[in-house]
Amino acid sequence: MPVFVPERKRSSRGELRVEGLLLAAARLFAKLGYHAVTTNAIAAEAGVSPATLYQFFPNKEAIADELATRYSVALAEEEKAADLTLLVKRPLAEAVAAIMEIVVVFHQKHPAFRTLLTEALLSEGAMGEKHRLSETFVGQLAEFLTMRRPALAKADALWSAEVCLTILKGFLPQVAGRKTAERTRAIESMNQVMVRFLEPIVRVKG
Repeated sequence: MPVFVPERKRSSRGELRVEGLLLAAARLFAKLGYHAVTTNAIAAEAGVSPATLYQFFPNKEAIADELATRYSVALAEEEKAADLTLLVKRPLAEAVAAIMEIVVVFHQKHPAFRTLLTEALLSEGAMGEKHRLSETFVGQLAEFLTMRRPALAKADALWSAEVCLTILKGFLPQVAGRKTAERTRAIESMNQVMVRFLEPIVRVKG
């Protein structure tokens, strides 16, 4: 994904610097929250000087934008890679759990993502990728629902998927940062809510 580029073209060493800065920023955003982190702290975490950081990013906002964009694109790609033809053959509860697991596991691996989405003032470009991520989730889930019940109207499938996205967003704060037992309970509760909502929607009427 494109990142902030200074006047001169980056070298391979420069790209390594960028990756190091982004990883350092992600660690700090996840640990301290967006607002408590400074560019000086990011530079120190990455083991470089603030002057080196400013060679690649003009400010903290640009770093947040790049991270949020990368996370959004990566998660969207994982969602699109799900094999719906296999999922549709599984019991509804198992299929829903598998679909939600993609998102939950991604957020567990990248705790800075939720911090950025909830705290950072992202640019129009980063917000656009966030919107496309939501569209990917809704589109994939709607396709799954219509595959499960071909007679389901497209508008109804999309609306149902939108409702599930709202449920997911509501539960994510309960999933992130929780102890294992609490996290498992939150995930199970989220999946149960979705299954109960979706069961009458995908039920094939006799």
